[in-house]
Amino acid sequence: MDLQQGFVLTRHWRDTPAGTEVSFWLATDQGPRYIRLPVQPSVMFIPLAHREHAQRVLKGERDVELRPLQLCDFHHRPVLGLYTRQHRQAMDLEKRLRQAGVDVYEGDVRPPERYMMERFITAPVAFDGTPGEGGMLLEAQMKPAPDYRPALKLVSLDIETTARGELYSIALEGCGERQVYMLGPPNKTCAVDFKLEYCDSRAQLLERLNQCWRNTTPTRSSAGTWCSSTCGSSTSMPNGLTCHCCSAVAARPWPGASTAAATITSPPLPAG
Repeated sequence: MDLQQGFVLTRHWRDTPAGTEVSFWLATDQGPRYIRLPVQPSVMFIPLAHREHAQRVLKGERDVELRPLQLCDFHHRPVLGLYTRQHRQAMDLEKRLRQAGVDVYEGDVRPPERYMMERFITAPVAFDGTPGEGGMLLEAQMKPAPDYRPALKLVSLDIETTARGELYSIALEGCGERQVYMLGPPNKTCAVDFKLEYCDSRAQLLERLNQCWRNTTPTRSSAGTWCSSTCGSSTSMPNGLTCHCCSAVAARPWPGASTAAATITSPPLPAG
């Protein structure tokens, strides 16, 4: 099978009954691609000398394995690998082991980073897998492709909220757009050098943002004051509105949202 090439934009993990599911959004020459790996075990390391203490902490735990390894810590002590099926179980065990006086190494490494660091992956990758629903790739595998560089597009995103976290404006610049979406009825404004559109509800604000993403198809964004799983630049993500382009990238900030807030006197926001 011919390997495809991509560039890691975001990485994610979640525990399932079968194990920890690890997934990535990639930028490719054919557009954004969502891939999911086979379930991944979590691993951390403890000194072999602390085995008895660790076994007392692990007593009664399910789906846990202590495995001898040909590795040493920085004190030249042999270490054991502690493997768990689910990562949240590993996080809990790390805390309990430390409280019991057991040295724990690399317990803070999350599953996506573990997969990447063990394969010397930074961002450019070669990958393949089994096609799934919605264009995703399942049972995927990745390896480094150090010479690959995609043609990335950048969007600067600024989302403004009240002190209580209630959304009232969204602004974007990039991919040929300078756009502000504002909650509320139209008001008299000073002249502005960007597109300004009023929305009747917060739901409509997010819908307009999603439509703008679809029209511009950015591969990366520089997020401003707010960016989360509701910013919705997904095209085939199975779990609904999930941003696949929000990743730290240097992008020139722009004053559109601040100008809009300064020049528009908005009426009281509706409740909810």
